[in-house]
Amino acid sequence: EVAELIAGGVREVVLIAQDTGRWGDDLPGNGTLATLVSGLAERHEHTWFRIMYIQPEGVTDELIHAVGSHDNICSYFDIPFQHCDAQVLKRMNRAGSAEEFMRLAQRIRSRVPDACLRTTLIAGFPGETEEQFDKLCDFVQDIEFDYVGVFPYSQEMPSKAGSLEGQLDEETKIERAQRIRDIADAVSNAVIAKRVGREMDVLVIGEEEDGQLFGRAQCQAPDVDGVTFVDAGRRGEFVHCAIEDTLFYEMEGSVVR
Repeated sequence: EVAELIAGGVREVVLIAQDTGRWGDDLPGNGTLATLVSGLAERHEHTWFRIMYIQPEGVTDELIHAVGSHDNICSYFDIPFQHCDAQVLKRMNRAGSAEEFMRLAQRIRSRVPDACLRTTLIAGFPGETEEQFDKLCDFVQDIEFDYVGVFPYSQEMPSKAGSLEGQLDEETKIERAQRIRDIADAVSNAVIAKRVGREMDVLVIGEEEDGQLFGRAQCQAPDVDGVTFVDAGRRGEFVHCAIEDTLFYEMEGSVVR
């Protein structure tokens, strides 16, 4: 399927599932997500491969090594932590803690120095205390994500979470989500601003009505992370750019070769 897409002109392939890191679990042999994406990257050297939605347990040393050792596997780790407090995570039927997640981020960054980290978080999950929410705020401040998606918890019946005790009122959930959003925007904008002066490859994907070309770098997933405006190139072409400015989640670059 990937070969057919590339033959049709596709320049970037996104691998995504509900739990992408578990690819290969149901197959005989030793197939893993790392072996899959490594094989694709080596077979199609001029195509980008981006992995989205990897649960923390799926970010193995093997996968980190695969990303770090292939220039055409985007150095992009989309890990939906959802929360950082161990008790809240347990009620979500998830594992982990702030300390474990921080160590994972450090392990990624030590082996893939230009790694981009994205996560999604839920504010106001049933039973979330003010103390647990404050811990989540500190976590976002400390880990310095490039991008964060924030959602207020939505009670859905007949889900198990929907019938948990400690349902919070809508005003509290929305207020907490906005507080997290504000912290995440401040942190991420500072992180993104540090890209000024760096050189990056950009895949040109279109142009504005006024003719301004734009594309995305490896640190920008389709539709969710902003774009990079460039001064030259053609749609579907990779151009090498010097990043000259940022505005919130957007970047501006000039082609250097």
